[in-house]
Amino acid sequence: MRKKLLTVALALAGLSVQVQGQNPNSAKNLPTVKPSQVWLMPTDAKMEEWKSLNEQASNEDADLPQNMWERYEELSENPVLDELYSGKCSWYCGGEVQRVTASSHLKAQGKFNYLPKNAHDFDHETVWAEGVAGQGEGEWLEYEFAGNCPRVTGVKILPGHVKTKAAWEANSRPKLMKVYYLGKPICLLELQNARGMQVFDLEQFGPFGYHDANKPAWRLRFEIVEVYPGTKYQDTVISELEFDGIDVH
Repeated sequence: MRKKLLTVALALAGLSVQVQGQNPNSAKNLPTVKPSQVWLMPTDAKMEEWKSLNEQASNEDADLPQNMWERYEELSENPVLDELYSGKCSWYCGGEVQRVTASSHLKAQGKFNYLPKNAHDFDHETVWAEGVAGQGEGEWLEYEFAGNCPRVTGVKILPGHVKTKAAWEANSRPKLMKVYYLGKPICLLELQNARGMQVFDLEQFGPFGYHDANKPAWRLRFEIVEVYPGTKYQDTVISELEFDGIDVH
């Protein structure tokens, strides 16, 4: 009788291990989403040219020749620059992120800081960098939205330190990120090893949020699961992570 009880106990233990291995929250069981579009950054030379013209164009007293205006407009048509700096109407005409937090961030170095808010300031030169030893797997960014905020259906990510090609190559950047909505794992984002903005459509899992003033604040978390290693630094960097959605127009 004791032998039979032991056999049953061992069988149940084996079943327990098997069920645990099939945890629906594990990364292996989550659907993977690839970018629907990838908008590459301009070359460093074009970026410097655009910055110079943009500074001149922003000066109210500037009187740029027609050929320089045309060149400025041509450079500004790059999808990444258009997305970040054009001020065109988007989800942000009604949508707003209340707060950006992170599991860690790299300590400031001189005048440069690596705070979580840098990943949502519409500036490609400022970045969030995780601050733990190693490549940063398991570290995360979290975005908080008010209950009445328009709902989210998409994410746009500028992975790595995209300010220059050299900075992008030197630092690690996300390869795989796990998305959580209200603390529940939803899907994995599979990023390309490309220096550019990557657009992910998430309508099949959402929309996320309520667009209801009577509802509480809600959050989206993005956890680093796997990275493309940098050639010089282990710090994993994100230059920008922003949103698209509905309920605005």
